[in-house]
Amino acid sequence: MSTPHPVFSVIVTTHLRAALLDRALRSLREQSFQDFETIVVADALDAETAAVCARQLRPQDVFVKRSGAPGPARSRNLALQLARGEWVTFLDDDDTYGPGHLVTALAHARLQAPNGVRVLFSDFDILTEDRSKAPVVPQGRARIALGTQAVDSLYAKNFIPNNALVFHRQALEGCEVDPHLKSQEDWDFLLAVCARHLPVHYAGGEAVVHKDYVNPGTRRGNSEAANDTSVVLDFLHVYKRWPAPTPELKAQRQELLKSAGLALPLEWF
Repeated sequence: MSTPHPVFSVIVTTHLRAALLDRALRSLREQSFQDFETIVVADALDAETAAVCARQLRPQDVFVKRSGAPGPARSRNLALQLARGEWVTFLDDDDTYGPGHLVTALAHARLQAPNGVRVLFSDFDILTEDRSKAPVVPQGRARIALGTQAVDSLYAKNFIPNNALVFHRQALEGCEVDPHLKSQEDWDFLLAVCARHLPVHYAGGEAVVHKDYVNPGTRRGNSEAANDTSVVLDFLHVYKRWPAPTPELKAQRQELLKSAGLALPLEWF
């Protein structure tokens, strides 16, 4: 007898950060809505990561150690192939969900789905912390409300974190995360989806983005590869792949790159 498909597939990619992964998976175990599968894909494996997955994952969950070059893009693509849920979310191994996040996302997804909405995003919290301490020491928390943000400004710069998005599986057909980008691959993937389905905001949500500004390098976005000139090159790549749909957005792109020291004519965008 076939197993019923879960409502959500929660995709978690990880790289040798067992303590943070444990926190992320614990936040999933604490969800008030439990009809979901967790798919953990590791691009490297140590004993601590294996122990966390053995302890936190349930029988319906999946853990894969993949081969090949490290990086979240290939891990997410593999997880997307395995996902069985009607709705898909991405949770980085250093971020979390509050206990009501999935049930709130589902309520809004079901409300909006009859209107043809296939991608939604919520407000979120930024929690700053010091990861050099054990346990991790919180430093501050701020609520980021996105309801007044123009959605088409995604064509200039990404403002929606991965874990604040929920995708209907149909919206993801044919979409892959580009493993050749050193940064901005989340944004590039989102624009691929936006070409067919612009995301719709809903108020609330309990996505939590954790940031450590004390210890450089603890987030992938703080790595050298994500901060040197390659980030500008990746912006240029994204801009070329996904042309700005309006003159106003072209101007926004031009100003953004100008602030980074790169002056290009408006028609380039």
